[in-house]
Amino acid sequence: MVACLVTMVVLLFGNVALRYLFNSGINISDEVSRLAFVWLIFIGSVLAVRTHTHMGVTMLVERFGPAARRISHLFCQVLILAVLCMWIKGGWAQTQIGMGTQLPVTGLPAGLFDLACLYAALAMALLTLADIVLTLGGAEPPLDASATDPLS
Repeated sequence: MVACLVTMVVLLFGNVALRYLFNSGINISDEVSRLAFVWLIFIGSVLAVRTHTHMGVTMLVERFGPAARRISHLFCQVLILAVLCMWIKGGWAQTQIGMGTQLPVTGLPAGLFDLACLYAALAMALLTLADIVLTLGGAEPPLDASATDPLS
């Protein structure tokens, strides 16, 4: 995430400075910055899944007992896994399509944008599976954002 952010800042600031000071610019800065931004967002999404910091509404689940909370958590995780499987299938199809198309300035495959989506879906699916296994193994399901890592 840091590398993506640094890339964006350096390229965009450098491009603006060059345009105003020397009336020139870095041709690839817009495409590479856009690619770095997309990867930054998807990497951040995976990190949010790993740390259970995605937004959630817990006012109903807070009233459940431990057994009902575990069942509702497992049900939600199975639903999430089903959606992620569809996301993986679509992400793979889009990545394959995009690899045949080149970006106009850099010549990079346009599928690199879709690859970020595929990476996020796969990583989130693995984290969700790990969470399901841990919950079935007796771990307390998280109520909301917590600092517990599902892989630790």
